[in-house]
Amino acid sequence: MDPEQMEKELKALGAFVQRLSGLFNPAALEAALQMKPREGDIFISTPAKAGTTWMQQICHQLRSGTGDMDFEEISQVVPFIEIAANEGLDLTSDHRFAPRVFKTHLWEPQTPKGARYIVVARNPYDAAVSGFKFQEGWFFETGSISLDTFVNGMVLKIGEPKKNGMCSLFHHLASWWPRRADADVLWVFYEDMKEDLQTQVERVAAFMGITDPAAISQAVRKSTFAFMKEHELQFSELPMKRKVNQKLGLPPDAGMTNGKVRVGGGQRHLLSDRNKAGLDEQWRKVCQPVMGHASYDAWREAWKAEQASKK
Repeated sequence: MDPEQMEKELKALGAFVQRLSGLFNPAALEAALQMKPREGDIFISTPAKAGTTWMQQICHQLRSGTGDMDFEEISQVVPFIEIAANEGLDLTSDHRFAPRVFKTHLWEPQTPKGARYIVVARNPYDAAVSGFKFQEGWFFETGSISLDTFVNGMVLKIGEPKKNGMCSLFHHLASWWPRRADADVLWVFYEDMKEDLQTQVERVAAFMGITDPAAISQAVRKSTFAFMKEHELQFSELPMKRKVNQKLGLPPDAGMTNGKVRVGGGQRHLLSDRNKAGLDEQWRKVCQPVMGHASYDAWREAWKAEQASKK
């Protein structure tokens, strides 16, 4: 990349980071950090772009038992605790169905204690590309920042948890790993959800104490890519985007076409060698000392083998 283009991209990246910092209201974040869960509450705890929306839909469909789709957007029935107050959602209120289910990107030390937790992991390569696709055209203009610059200047710079609760995918997964065998934690891989949705929905149902075969079947059907794509606007955070755009002075239609229902994976080839090397180095630096494996894929295979040996 020539120096002039790089300068333009770095300027756009700086503006993007500044806008992104305005997404979190300190008061809303504090409400999340001080939240007192009820017994039986479920927290979907994921790094960003790791299948959060998908798991929100699975949990909501399981608990409703009837295939409920009576919501404008999934986060109105499965609140994102870090910004719930911004959306006028009360974290102390009842949900229409039990158990109450919440979404969070907080790492384990910051996550409110006393609930049950579904932790979803995803390959860092795919999460990085997904994050770029979701932000481009919303927080920064299409074409103003390349994927290479986004990953090296944003994804690899997040690091340890900030005051606004943001942390890297690596720190998030490493923070939950010591609790992987706890009875109140269910570990799910995004890739397993893609490969065998039925089995993963059954695992989530068992964790939630749901045994009704009809409810499980309904949840599987309404959590498929085809179904969610058909109802894409209900999984696109449009109400939140309208408020964020107004607050940050972005165009009213910014990000409105950035859907979250996409076939995950398959685009990691877009990453540069520099991107991949940086992501690999972060894994070795943050995750390998805790999880014992030099790559995400090696760790996932080892985990699956360990689980299979227990059956």
